[in-house]
Amino acid sequence: MKKLFCLFGTLVVLVSCAHMSPSERTPAQSETTQATTPPPLKPEEITVWNLQKLAQSGRADILNELFNNYGLPIQRLPEGYAAGAGARVLNLKTPLFTKLIDDLTGANWRGKIFFPSENPRKSMGLNRIMSKFKIRPMASFVTELVPKHPLAPEAKSPLVTLNYAKPETKNYWQEIALTQIEVYDLMVAVQGAYGPVFIGKTWLGSYAKDRSFTPHDGDKLIAWFFLDFNAKALSVQAEQYWDGAREDLMKDLPRMTDQSMPVMPAID
Repeated sequence: MKKLFCLFGTLVVLVSCAHMSPSERTPAQSETTQATTPPPLKPEEITVWNLQKLAQSGRADILNELFNNYGLPIQRLPEGYAAGAGARVLNLKTPLFTKLIDDLTGANWRGKIFFPSENPRKSMGLNRIMSKFKIRPMASFVTELVPKHPLAPEAKSPLVTLNYAKPETKNYWQEIALTQIEVYDLMVAVQGAYGPVFIGKTWLGSYAKDRSFTPHDGDKLIAWFFLDFNAKALSVQAEQYWDGAREDLMKDLPRMTDQSMPVMPAID
């Protein structure tokens, strides 16, 4: 039973497991890309669902090219609800659990929520995850905008970190799983069809008491994930990629302050 629980926990963490009205949401600032050559995809081709298809088909080359060379020079974190899609890249020998991972990646994770903050470069947020036939906000993370990160040395634009050292909110089983199977996310904003789209990478590893993360293998991802905070993307998600599930919406997102933020380790 313990092994089964851990495997089910893995289903959630693969995508790191997340509706403030569009008018209240501040999208990440987008200006110009870092590269001077044409990107591998036109902006109008870049949606979270098209990127998900690339990840599922093994086109990490295109995703890495966008991640490393075509990031936007954002100056603040995004805010509000984001439509999300993810893809497993961790291979398991058991077909049953591989299928369960794919099912959960595609259906039970819908995106993330980023809280507004008095510090535009630091905040917290939650994931939008199915639990008991309803999408619920859970699995909290601390997020920060950083100029560089050792896990992504080739990235030429600012990165957003998502730290899950203490993910518990209401002790959902997905949150409990995240305390046993620990993950860490990095993402970069690129120009997409509706505005900035975030391309995210997820690593498996472990957290120290000071919330610092050490990956098991810095060269091996367990998942890709993609977020779009733009109102049009949320509308497309609701109209074309929704299964009728109800969602517990947060009417008022908390505004983070320096006093409400946990102390985080410095990133070298």
